[in-house]
Amino acid sequence: MASIESEGYASVLRIPWARTVFATALLGRFAFALIPLSAVFTFQERTGSFATAGLAIAAYGLTTITLPLKARLVDRYGQYRVLLPLAGLSAACIGGAAVITTSSAVPVLFPIALFAVGGSAVPPLGPAMRSNWRAMTSDSAARKQAAYSLDSTCEETLFLAGPLTVGIMITAVPAWVGLAAAALLLVLGTSVMVCTAPIRDQRWEVRAAGMPGRRQHFDTVVRIPGLFAILIAMFALASGVSIVYISVAELATTQGHRSAAGYIESGMVIASVVGGLIWGKLNLASVPRTVQLGGLLTLLATAVLGTAALADTLWGLAAGLSIAGLAIAPTFVTAYLASDDVAPDNRQAEASSWVNTAYNLGAASGAAGAGVLVDSVGGQSGLLLSGAVLTLGVVLCLVGAHRLR
Repeated sequence: MASIESEGYASVLRIPWARTVFATALLGRFAFALIPLSAVFTFQERTGSFATAGLAIAAYGLTTITLPLKARLVDRYGQYRVLLPLAGLSAACIGGAAVITTSSAVPVLFPIALFAVGGSAVPPLGPAMRSNWRAMTSDSAARKQAAYSLDSTCEETLFLAGPLTVGIMITAVPAWVGLAAAALLLVLGTSVMVCTAPIRDQRWEVRAAGMPGRRQHFDTVVRIPGLFAILIAMFALASGVSIVYISVAELATTQGHRSAAGYIESGMVIASVVGGLIWGKLNLASVPRTVQLGGLLTLLATAVLGTAALADTLWGLAAGLSIAGLAIAPTFVTAYLASDDVAPDNRQAEASSWVNTAYNLGAASGAAGAGVLVDSVGGQSGLLLSGAVLTLGVVLCLVGAHRLR
């Protein structure tokens, strides 16, 4: 039976160094919320083509596959040695790409390639911050859940504020300024975070002793029993949500209120933040993590399928998807906790990074499939497809539940 945990978010933030490290990590991660829309408009202004802008975003997005490798380096060599060089390289490439787009003499493929290199070097700030939370809350499982919930809901808030910030900026300055500002925030936030005493002195580090052998270098935590079921759940979540976003855009356009799509999607994000904050206060230690994931995906699937029946009105869409949004951040929190449960102590950052990678790959797959479907048969069918994908994720997740036990 779920119960309310008395230890809340204030106690998490009272942990020594927690506020400083968390605030600076959020500053660096805010760059990730600014980059996508800034890049779209930067390359569109440079070429006059959204197709070229889409190529740049796709090239940047494909680099997400390097995240587990970078997280493994953090696990092995520590945050101070790995995050700072990565942030410097990434910021230099992304900022350089932004500046180069202002010159028509340079072929556009060059800044796109530089932008992709910057994406491949982006430091794994999310997995690193969760490693810090693990160290700070090692004495209390309930406090760790609260910390992860706080982290996930704040990250959701950043991704709500990022596009709004870019939208305001481009009314006053060229879009490349937003991309350059993101590069600056990335290196600034990372630098201050890794220079705090606990990280600089490696007080919070849990790393494998010695250098890995050749076989260990190419081993992957995905083979750890139980982790694959978690990744399937995150892939299904991302695919379903991505399909929902494209379907909402089509339905809003068809009903003559294109701008409403942004408000409806923002409502989902706000609901996700609320859901994450509530979830962090619940004590569900007696319920297996995979069962929790299955239950959250079931709520999401049910709400999306119910929304399909209300798709004739924008108010119906907004109401149904707000209920669906309540499950998004809790699913992230539960997946991060579950990956901690199954991974060895010295590879938890890598396992956590695979959660993000599975989500990013699922989002890309969902968007690609939904675009074709929605163009052919409309947004209501897209919502039905999203519900079906999420339901399949529930089945596959629960089939793998015994592996987590």
